[in-house]
Amino acid sequence: MSSLGLVLSGGGARGAFQVGVLNAIADICKQEGIANPFQLYTGISAGAINTAFLTTSSHDHFDEGTRRLTELWSQISSEQVFITDPISLSKGGLHWLLALSLGGLKDSSPNRSFLETTPLRKLIAENCNFENIQKNIEKKKFRAVTVSALDYFTTSTVSFVQGEEKTPLWKRVRKMAVNTQLTADHIMASAAIPLLFPPVTVDGQFFGDGCIRNHSPCAPAIYLGANKLLAIGIRKRQDVCYASQKVNTTEPPSVARVLSVMLNAVMMDGLEVDIERLERINSNLSKLTERELGLISVRKVDYLWISPSRDLSEIASDKTHSLPPMIRYLLRGLGTLHEASEITSFLLFEKTYSERLLEIGYEDGMREKEQIRRLLLEP
Repeated sequence: MSSLGLVLSGGGARGAFQVGVLNAIADICKQEGIANPFQLYTGISAGAINTAFLTTSSHDHFDEGTRRLTELWSQISSEQVFITDPISLSKGGLHWLLALSLGGLKDSSPNRSFLETTPLRKLIAENCNFENIQKNIEKKKFRAVTVSALDYFTTSTVSFVQGEEKTPLWKRVRKMAVNTQLTADHIMASAAIPLLFPPVTVDGQFFGDGCIRNHSPCAPAIYLGANKLLAIGIRKRQDVCYASQKVNTTEPPSVARVLSVMLNAVMMDGLEVDIERLERINSNLSKLTERELGLISVRKVDYLWISPSRDLSEIASDKTHSLPPMIRYLLRGLGTLHEASEITSFLLFEKTYSERLLEIGYEDGMREKEQIRRLLLEP
């Protein structure tokens, strides 16, 4: 039986791009008369938020769920994700400054994060009825859904799985799956960007963003039984490894630049590495006979990987004026806003940015229309 898995990676505010692509997929499904194209849903970070909105939908058709998700992203503001008032942000910054300045002389530890994400929890709770996940599974709209987060103390990626009876679980090196009933806690844990957003407790363990150290974002869908994948990333793919623009400067990098590079590395979009691995495995399997294929546990996985045609951090650098004033002020203390563009692209939960990403995502999705149709229609 054919099983198509949807893989949504993370990236904060960049998640709007994924929704643009999903809109293109929804339009193609509507044209082909496909009510629910995906049997398996997997999400990480912002992808976990999008996954939650799709799988908790009470609508019977995929295009209705994506329309609801589009409405969210097209109207989103920073105030719906984190507390932005100057007093709260100033207190957090001063707390960190005092803790670092006083060192061991100060008993209390600094805030666990730069920003407070109570509004995001409220947004998820108000828009996602998690009881609908089990109802949708029972209606056969999909078979399983999983979101992944990093356990800060074991440093393992944990995939929280809710699915049909006998849904497979796994335990590998630094990654494992647990059976659960998904809640807002799991989504918040998967989307907890390190240092920027606070860690989240699930079953007594502290979790952070699922992108951290996650080199195999496609793995959960494959372990769940997918033989076809549609993966949506949030970084422009590189034609040449380590390709970059040369910059001539005698000035050392600012704190903003260093933090942007670190955030880029920590929150790396592992899809590029994972897809390359899939290509290599598929290529090797194509050289084997039917008898030889029957003797091994590895199987071919068909896939389509859609990534942005534009650099989303560059788009963010042109829209920094949309950031809350206090966030802009604090980022300027680290360097120029252009140097902080990577950080900005994760925090720019604003209509001007998300609407542009929705447009780019839809265009990039429609550019792959024939490949999407092939993946949806071929057995």
